[in-house]
Amino acid sequence: MQKKSVDMSAAMTAYLLPYIGVMTILCIFFLIEYADYAEKLKKKNAERNETIAQTVKEDLKEMEDVKVEVMEDGIKVTLPSSVVFDLSVAKLKDSALPTMQKFAASIKNLDRRYLITVDGHTDNAPVFYGGDFSSNWELSLYRAISVIDFLVKEGNSADLFVAAGHGEFNPLAPNDTPEQQTANRRVEILIRKRSSSATPLTEVVVRQGRAVAKP
Repeated sequence: MQKKSVDMSAAMTAYLLPYIGVMTILCIFFLIEYADYAEKLKKKNAERNETIAQTVKEDLKEMEDVKVEVMEDGIKVTLPSSVVFDLSVAKLKDSALPTMQKFAASIKNLDRRYLITVDGHTDNAPVFYGGDFSSNWELSLYRAISVIDFLVKEGNSADLFVAAGHGEFNPLAPNDTPEQQTANRRVEILIRKRSSSATPLTEVVVRQGRAVAKP
């Protein structure tokens, strides 16, 4: 008796169609789950940022014209330079120290998941000739460093901080009036979650047949 030939193409099609259907359903399921997780995580981060912002607002309430803003990825604190520094000076005013101590205490519970960037800004007026600084860049950077130095001396971890000096090159408004120049002279403190850090080389293990020795 002659054996019947098997149509492999038909057999593969009969197998693949249910498989593709199942995989499609699974992909849709995981996409829905991921979207739900991402939304919950976003809400949780927003609540955390709001809590930090409220604490900081309370600590800085005695400091005039301070702004605390909640952003999508953290909070931003804007300190007017006139409140924390004398003109063309990078040392914190004595009058600002008690309030800055409260602020330092309120961020002590932040761990290495966070990064605190302190940005110094000036107006476009030239620095005082013969003074301590050769440019607005230098002045703005040293003001940022001065804020960080104080916060670290108050017990905050130094590896949370980054300093930047922008000089007059990132103004809030044109430097056309004294009021605008005053607004542009500021220190901004950005508190946000770090992006995922790279895995240290010593923790790399065997992957796909390639081995890296661990010391």
